[in-house]
Amino acid sequence: MSNYTYILRCADDTLYCGWTNDLTARLAAHNSGKGAKYTRGRGPVTLVYSEIFPTQSEAMRRESEIKRLPRAQKQTLIQAQSGGELLTVYDADGRACGERPRAVVHAQGLYHHVCHLWTIGMRNGIPGLWLQQRQFDRPLYPGGFDLSATGHIDPGETPETAILREAREEIGLMLSPEDILPAGSYRQQYARGEDGGFDDELAFAFLTRMDGIPPFSPGCEVADMVFVALCDFAAAHDAPHDLPACRMDGSAQTVPYESLCCLHQSEWEGVRPLLEQKLP
Repeated sequence: MSNYTYILRCADDTLYCGWTNDLTARLAAHNSGKGAKYTRGRGPVTLVYSEIFPTQSEAMRRESEIKRLPRAQKQTLIQAQSGGELLTVYDADGRACGERPRAVVHAQGLYHHVCHLWTIGMRNGIPGLWLQQRQFDRPLYPGGFDLSATGHIDPGETPETAILREAREEIGLMLSPEDILPAGSYRQQYARGEDGGFDDELAFAFLTRMDGIPPFSPGCEVADMVFVALCDFAAAHDAPHDLPACRMDGSAQTVPYESLCCLHQSEWEGVRPLLEQKLP
């Protein structure tokens, strides 16, 4: 179990330091007035600093250390953990609780939002979907196979705006809002493998249908696009199953089961009925 020491900025600009073994739930408690006595009536709170520890005693000891610091030194801590690409973090009730550096969000498993695009269609009479193969120099899942476009939702973006941007940047698809269909949102929690850390995400899924070979133009993060039959993709959710696939140029490709980084059972169960409605 992870243990956190954290600093909140309250609505009156005062700082509060605490510890918890579930930061997402603790943020919700502070925002609902059920957290610490100090933060009651001072919400909403913003998460401005956090550290993660393997034991409760370490987190409590660090909390005691930080509480003894004058405000200026707390501000120095906060400033040192700022900068770079920022992601909005959320509490357990879905309320935004500030923006934190992407590296911190991933290393500490802070709850954030992402978007997924399922590009489906018919190719040579076969219903299926397109997967992207990640470039081999990617820090997470190098060479792995994922949904056709995925990515973080930037601060201030809607899920729809984010997925249109990701489709354009990652695979060169110029889609409009009329081209995509919302397909639900799904809580996903998983270890980040080679990259270390832990992801706690709410994934907003979207569908787009393109028969034949879509006009993909993969960006620098994507090595190729492959088409897999829907029946084979479904089978991989039930048991380990390599997928026969076809590249854009028509050549055959085998997608090893262990290279699939898009097998999220709850998302599959939610999206599958829509896929079956859209494809024969």
